Amino acid sequence: MIKIYNTLTRQLEEFKTIEPKVVKWYNCGPTVNGLMHLGHSRSAIAFDTIRRYLEYRDYKVEYIMNFTDIEDRMIEVSNSEKRDVLEVAEEYLRYFRRDMSSLKIRDGTVNPRAMLHINHMIEFTRKLIEKGFAYESGGDVYFDVRKFDGYGKLSNQKLENILQEGTEDAENPNKRFPADFALWKSKKPGEPYWPSPWGEGRIGWHLECSTMAMFYLGDTIDIHSGGQDLIFPHHENEIAQSESLTGKTFARYWLHNGYVNIDQEKMSKSLGNYVNIVDLLKYYTADAVRLFVLQTHYRSPITFNEDSIDQAQITVNRLFDVVLLTKNYADETNEIKETKFSDLDKELSENIKNARKDFIEAMDEDFNTSNGLAVIFKYSNDVNDYLRKAENINVSVIKEADSLFNEFRTVLGLFEDFNSYLSLDTVEKLIKLLIEIRGEFRKEKNWEMSDKIRDDLKNAGISLEDTPKRILWKLTEQK
Repeated sequence: MIKIYNTLTRQLEEFKTIEPKVVKWYNCGPTVNGLMHLGHSRSAIAFDTIRRYLEYRDYKVEYIMNFTDIEDRMIEVSNSEKRDVLEVAEEYLRYFRRDMSSLKIRDGTVNPRAMLHINHMIEFTRKLIEKGFAYESGGDVYFDVRKFDGYGKLSNQKLENILQEGTEDAENPNKRFPADFALWKSKKPGEPYWPSPWGEGRIGWHLECSTMAMFYLGDTIDIHSGGQDLIFPHHENEIAQSESLTGKTFARYWLHNGYVNIDQEKMSKSLGNYVNIVDLLKYYTADAVRLFVLQTHYRSPITFNEDSIDQAQITVNRLFDVVLLTKNYADETNEIKETKFSDLDKELSENIKNARKDFIEAMDEDFNTSNGLAVIFKYSNDVNDYLRKAENINVSVIKEADSLFNEFRTVLGLFEDFNSYLSLDTVEKLIKLLIEIRGEFRKEKNWEMSDKIRDDLKNAGISLEDTPKRILWKLTEQK
């Protein structure tokens, strides 16, 4: 039985879908106003893994993740770069798709873009006005939060306590109440605009996700997810406007991932303390980044530093070595004569059954990838011990062991480039050997050979930096 921590009720609940074995899921995607950073990827990797696990448990997952391509931050970038919003959106959307692909984050069933649903959002707004939940004022349209009795239920706040906190443009005289939020914003200089019954303007950010979620998945969905910072006001506002329109529950389960912290602060573009994925992947494999994210439960904060990502790379390399060795034995066992079950064979066979059961139990408890990985690490040690000790490799047992590794890999999204994957441990050893040899040439003042090693490594995509204490190396971006 799968249990999910529901932000709405603040407790673990048994997961029951509206339609048996079908999950209707909307995940708030990124605003494409810059490069994808580790904070973005934390959310994307966490929910991609949960989606994979639900599919592993035989659910059909209708997974919608949007790209916000029109919003205040998009306009800020557009104006600062003196480019059209659409041009900015197209460029950074390409980069996001590139980085998501590099991290093995699968596309959604649909990845809608806000700009393509403006007419649906206008109609949504018109109906809210008709129902008395929204009002037009000075060319803008606002949602009247006092008309929705449940406002504040997701963030567990009372309306009187949240008048200013997190509400946009609270002092706007066009508002009837400070916490009211914009559904439609009238045209301003330097901003894109569309025609509407209330004049030219653009849609409010909060309405974008409600409209797209309901357009693709219906009035009530199973899961709505996003970063912890979206609980209020974004998701709170989504609930208010959606449930006011339909009179139905908008989302049954709300999932929110924790922050990625640097120096005790949330990683974010606005604070300037972020690490772009494209830069991180120059030094570390995508598997190391995924492992770094998944070794912490998705609701807990993660602290990023060089030591933590280094350790993730070392760990994933060690795991890969066992997975690769198991695969090689499994591939070769077609030529190995079947042997009787030894005590070692029986022990590993039992460990395989227990590992699968323990992994499912860990993931069933609110998708606890941290505990799930602990199961996998123990299992990899069991398999490694078997391979070291067995006098004869049992065909059926080693194939079963390889099959379970494949299940784990599929759920966690690890080692998907299996045939071309080379353990970074091996690369590091070769590079360090060449650096040592270069060091000897430098001692001998053989600058020609020293420079040749440096230049050849650079041509291979590895740059060296001579510092007073040591020689540093890094992977450079390939064109």
